[in-house]
Amino acid sequence: MSVPRLAVFFLLGTVVLTTGLVGCSGTNEVTGGSSQVRVLLTDAPSDSIESANVTISRVYLTSDAGPHVDVMPAGDPSVTYDLLDLRNGVEALLADRVVPAGTYGQLRLVVESADVTLVPGLTFEDGTNFRSLKVPSGMQSGIKVQLATPIDADPGEITIVVVDFDVNQNFVLQGATGTTVNDVLFTPLLQEKRRDGLAMP
Repeated sequence: MSVPRLAVFFLLGTVVLTTGLVGCSGTNEVTGGSSQVRVLLTDAPSDSIESANVTISRVYLTSDAGPHVDVMPAGDPSVTYDLLDLRNGVEALLADRVVPAGTYGQLRLVVESADVTLVPGLTFEDGTNFRSLKVPSGMQSGIKVQLATPIDADPGEITIVVVDFDVNQNFVLQGATGTTVNDVLFTPLLQEKRRDGLAMP
């Protein structure tokens, strides 16, 4: 499913997706009750890239005390975002799901594919300005989001994590000379930009 340009969620007062508990038979550091985790994407401007599309097929949490917990299960339809639509404070809803209450040390995004289009005036050596990128083989386990602290998904609360998918950090131009670019290297590096909490309805 492709997300149309600018068809993004401007923020928190959106409809809560009341999905069921994800398959998870283990316990976490906080036991009992349900919590909810909502993941948003944002980006910063780029001087060299006009569009940067990423297709994400899974979002999940990990804990030392139990199995992985999906926030966007692998069986759900993949979603595609043009990261350059998410500039200047725009944030897009990526995943929203009820999960077992607990403390989760990692948040990971599985990227299925990625492509870029260079800004007008820049081209690759073959004269084109579009390129599908090689996604590192390690992406089967997902890109680890650098969290400020572990995610405490407390019972009865919604934890909102805003993930910065910075184009300039994740798509690195190689061998740029004048208006010609040799290649673009996809170097996944995701960081938590902000975290908010709300009471579940």
